[in-house]
Amino acid sequence: MISAEEAKNIILGAVDQLPVEQKPLLDALRHVLAEDIVAEENVSPFDNSAMDGFAVRSDDFRTVPVVLDVVGEVAAGHVTTRHIDKGQAIRVMTGGKIPQGADAVVQIEWTEPIDGQHVKVLQSVPLGHNVRRAGEDIRAGEKVLEKGREIRAAELGVLASLGRTTVSIYRKPKVAILATGDELVEISAAITEGKIRNSNSYALHALCAEAGALPVMLGIEKDEKEKVRAKIQQGLKHDVLITSGGVSVGKYDIVREVLLELGVEIKFWKVSIKPGMPLLFGLYDEKLVFGLPGNPVSTMVTFLMFVRPALWKLMGKAQLEPGVKLCARLDHDLKKSDKKRHFVRGVLEQRNGTYVVRATGSQTSNVLTSMVKANCFIIVSEEQCDLQAGEAVEVELL
Repeated sequence: MISAEEAKNIILGAVDQLPVEQKPLLDALRHVLAEDIVAEENVSPFDNSAMDGFAVRSDDFRTVPVVLDVVGEVAAGHVTTRHIDKGQAIRVMTGGKIPQGADAVVQIEWTEPIDGQHVKVLQSVPLGHNVRRAGEDIRAGEKVLEKGREIRAAELGVLASLGRTTVSIYRKPKVAILATGDELVEISAAITEGKIRNSNSYALHALCAEAGALPVMLGIEKDEKEKVRAKIQQGLKHDVLITSGGVSVGKYDIVREVLLELGVEIKFWKVSIKPGMPLLFGLYDEKLVFGLPGNPVSTMVTFLMFVRPALWKLMGKAQLEPGVKLCARLDHDLKKSDKKRHFVRGVLEQRNGTYVVRATGSQTSNVLTSMVKANCFIIVSEEQCDLQAGEAVEVELL
């Protein structure tokens, strides 16, 4: 049995990024950049007004109030050839180009209208006031977005502001999802004695989609070798195959045996973690194969800890770790007697400026509502044993 770190290193060491594609900008959302984005122009391309008001010369405000001649108007998207001289102002709208001779904008709230040709300015206006300089956001020649960054709405907006109609991205992996077990029925089926609904496939589908991959449902297969073989062969046509169930040591746990017979190279089987110990990882040519335990919490934990980083690397993502890890104080004692790494479903909150965390309740691997209640994992390392209330622990936000 290998450690969690060894398992993650083996997985990530076997993963290469998928091929690069060109995508129209609107189709690139949630993909990962396969190129550095260097600006070819300034954003904004010209000095413009941050407020509705009047473009003025700051030298005109040695004493206030002062009355200025209004000699023109500039709306957003328009320009004027008029030069502002001493004692003059040009009405300007937000986003309007700053006229020649002006070095500040006084907002309307600091003025009083006199008539259509004159305005009284009530407060002193410093140099550069309310002026957004050319290149203030992005300068030509600047690296704006780096290869390996996920394209979210903000990144897509930046690309649009630079005039990019297409972008180089890594292809998203197609992930086949197969649930095995005689006890499973579809979610629309009535529950008969001895049966449970197939929640794992739906949770895995959602986890894959949240990770940015493209899930493909293969449904349920009973614990019959030839039927499982046919479904696995179908799944091996995709970039990644994830099975749930059938990888432990029971009489009907046949997934590992079928994978071996089909030529899958098993890199490891069993990891020193709880929940999720009977995790399997293998390779079929360049295809990734994950055999996840059948208990629903084990399925989700092993996906989040081991499958998701692999999917992110396939997608070209530079950052393979999830969001934020924090240190928190335990709200209660936490028992642990083995040498495994535990992923305890927890609820993190802040009390009087200190992060405090508690377990969600039962930590058995069939209690899927523990994942609903949790906003973090409490990471209990292999070396740690019984923990006392008030002790510092590592938490990973979900």
